[in-house]
Amino acid sequence: MKNKNMIRKILHFFSENASIIGLAFMLLVGTLINSSFLTVDNISNILRQMSTVSIVTLGMTVVIISGSIDLSVGSLFCLTAFISSYLSQYNTILAVAGTLAAGMAIGAFNGFLVTKMRIHPWIATLAMMLGLRGLVLILTKEDTYKPGVANTAFESIARGSIGTFLNYPLIIMLVLAVLFALMMKYTRIGRDFYVCGGNREAARMMGINVERAINISFILSGFTCAVSGIILAARLGSVSPLAGDGNEMYAIASCVVGGIYLSGGRGKVHGAFIGSMIIGLLTNIFNMQSWLSTFWESVITGSLVLIVVLLQKVSAMRAEHNRKIVETI
Repeated sequence: MKNKNMIRKILHFFSENASIIGLAFMLLVGTLINSSFLTVDNISNILRQMSTVSIVTLGMTVVIISGSIDLSVGSLFCLTAFISSYLSQYNTILAVAGTLAAGMAIGAFNGFLVTKMRIHPWIATLAMMLGLRGLVLILTKEDTYKPGVANTAFESIARGSIGTFLNYPLIIMLVLAVLFALMMKYTRIGRDFYVCGGNREAARMMGINVERAINISFILSGFTCAVSGIILAARLGSVSPLAGDGNEMYAIASCVVGGIYLSGGRGKVHGAFIGSMIIGLLTNIFNMQSWLSTFWESVITGSLVLIVVLLQKVSAMRAEHNRKIVETI
């Protein structure tokens, strides 16, 4: 009996945290493909490169769990990178504070469009995605922007490190991941996100301010875009008007692979974070091999997302079937 219970608990754990199995599989594949894959240098490089998308994924996770979507994150990421790069030539504190304020303000505007104007989040954030990308192209004059005066203090945000491998972007990413996980699990607003995503009418009947929760989720998404934009600008010292193009798709893919349900109300922050690591490892694996075209990366990523969504659909249908059986008893 004890052995059966133990096996049942183990199976339940992996069913709820399937992303861990995916991560282990990616590590195994990478190691088999290239012996230098599982080295401290390479893993540190992967984490540094994936830090920006992973941070954006944290904000996207909150938005999806609350029952919405944010397609503007890629364009907002690029715009905030430009803002921070532009302001960095004047003052580091101004560059950081001004960029965070801009990102959160645009996130709040997305929330306003969705909650007050009653525009579907797909349409509202798609319009913002196109508008913000166009704004960046105008501001940069369709060319890579480089500030007139270099700011070493600002650049140290992304280029500094503690020791050899613990770089600042990695530290920022891990700290934010822990804070978001704690918020979603232990705070009232975190529970509100889950209830709103699960059933908004039930959330209203419970006295939850649904509009407030959705607005905060978009503000947090804008905040994570701004943090990522700062890291990108500090690391490169310049900003391309095409930076972050497609980041919204990678963020959504990371969430789905990590077990976040696009229907809302289900999933965990650490799962989405692991999902972003899986996507990052997949990119690195393709860069380290030579027999497949890198275009296959997109094919595999898309197929992986489709498979996970189908499995989620089957799981939801099974749960609904079991619920109906219980009601008839």
